[in-house]
Amino acid sequence: MVDSVLDDVPGIGPTRKKKLLRRFGSLKRLRRASYEELIEVVPEAVADELVAALRGGAGETDRGREF
Repeated sequence: MVDSVLDDVPGIGPTRKKKLLRRFGSLKRLRRASYEELIEVVPEAVADELVAALRGGAGETDRGREF
């Protein structure tokens, strides 16, 4: 499940996927991460895409808030 969600996010390849999984450990923890935590690992544009994917394509990012 983690692989399929991350594989569909533009800008996330094998290297970024490994970094995200190392940093957060699981999809559950990745979903609970704040925007600031995400941009410590990936660029803002990728974090925006990641937030949208984890929310089921909900659209805009709530920067600074947990999702």
